[in-house]
Amino acid sequence: MLETIIKTGISFLVTGALGYLIGQLKNYKKKLKDKDSEGKLLREALMTIFQNNLTNTYWVYEKTKNIPDYVYKNWLNSMDIYEKLGGNDYCHTLQRKMENWNITKTDILVKNNIM
Repeated sequence: MLETIIKTGISFLVTGALGYLIGQLKNYKKKLKDKDSEGKLLREALMTIFQNNLTNTYWVYEKTKNIPDYVYKNWLNSMDIYEKLGGNDYCHTLQRKMENWNITKTDILVKNNIM
């Protein structure tokens, strides 16, 4: 009789412990999923900011088709990050249009040993 009570008690404790662990695991998975959603949201927000910056820079210089070298270098760096974030082909279209533009040499990049 005592043996049955002990076995029942141990079984009850093990079942309770397993239930608690499964509940904690579900909460942990939910937290990971929420963090993944936050990461995706942040990536998309950054991508939108970069796309906006690339587009604005394009339209500032589009009429003259003449862009300073330091602005173009920053544009290319932004484009690289935009691509790494998973940016779409829209900015690639802008980049192809900019290939025929005149890049004005300035002494800003030379003085700072950037180029």
